[in-house]
Amino acid sequence: MSLASVKVRNLSNFQIAELATQCKPVEIVNDLISLLTDKEADVIVSRYGLRGSQIKTLAALGQEYGITRERVRQIQAYALKKLQRNAVQTNIAQLHVEIMKLMMHYGGIVTEVELENFLKSQYPELKDSVQELKLAVIFDDRIIQEHNKVNFQPHFRLASIKIAQVKKTCELAIKLLKKFNSQTDNDLLYQEVKKYTKENYLHFSAGTIEASLLLDRRLVNKTEKYSLLSWRHINPKTLYDKIVYVLTDSKQPLHFLDIVNNIEDNSFDAKKVSLQAVHNELISNPAFVLIGRGIYALKAWGYKDGTVSDVLESVLAKMGPLNLKDLTSEVLKLRKVKPITIQINLSSKKHKVRKNKEGLYELV
Repeated sequence: MSLASVKVRNLSNFQIAELATQCKPVEIVNDLISLLTDKEADVIVSRYGLRGSQIKTLAALGQEYGITRERVRQIQAYALKKLQRNAVQTNIAQLHVEIMKLMMHYGGIVTEVELENFLKSQYPELKDSVQELKLAVIFDDRIIQEHNKVNFQPHFRLASIKIAQVKKTCELAIKLLKKFNSQTDNDLLYQEVKKYTKENYLHFSAGTIEASLLLDRRLVNKTEKYSLLSWRHINPKTLYDKIVYVLTDSKQPLHFLDIVNNIEDNSFDAKKVSLQAVHNELISNPAFVLIGRGIYALKAWGYKDGTVSDVLESVLAKMGPLNLKDLTSEVLKLRKVKPITIQINLSSKKHKVRKNKEGLYELV
């Protein structure tokens, strides 16, 4: 699953009362729709994807009826108000009481996916009628449904929480993350946002702030920390980004097979990663250094290109004459090889290294 994909909380611990589960919401929805005019019923069924149908846009319905999309929206709004008024006379109010408890418990906002998962868990026999169940929820006019937006997930929220407030809360979080310029603990970000929102325009609880931030596709929440989706070092896009992320996260050099496995385990996106592609990137990109058999490190860590012999010479050039133990220790900081490999290179006459009268190795 992509880091940018839908973020959800686990609502499974919240259970609605048995009385509410016995109110047969799908039957009530269908009975109430039968009270609408044919056109009103068709708009509601089409706009909410009821009875197994595909959801249609306002524009598509406008074309079918030969009217403007705005007129379709008006018909939808009027029909929904009629459904809400008539719903008061049914026992679906029992369900609304429990859904309100759920909404209040989770900050007054739940994503569409969260609500779908919750309703399916409460009404497993109605999992194929989840669209009807979602419509039944907004028969309570204290709850509104917000459809998909460019930066925000579709969701359900209390009518008392305005979308402008949600957006401003998210903008504050983004501004703070840019200021911090690093991953930020959930609680710290909630506290800072709350401080700003209190000063500016509202008094959101930490729960409402959390629920608001979960909606924003520009924010990434991972391992109890928030970051920005635009940060490539946190949310890698290219193969190079992914390799850098894996090595940085591990804080140590890795064999290229481990790098491939780590990329797959992180599931950054839906793109498949081939062993050959990773190996080619490691070989060709100067940001990575081969420091042992198949083992790669970031050049930014201080590793340099070259053979063991090259490393021997660079260490001696920097530190001066060294005994075998110290020289081996320094080389092993830069190359993942066996000590015997270092000794073999030291004994080779091809290299510019010799043993002096004091028994120390030095450059010729």
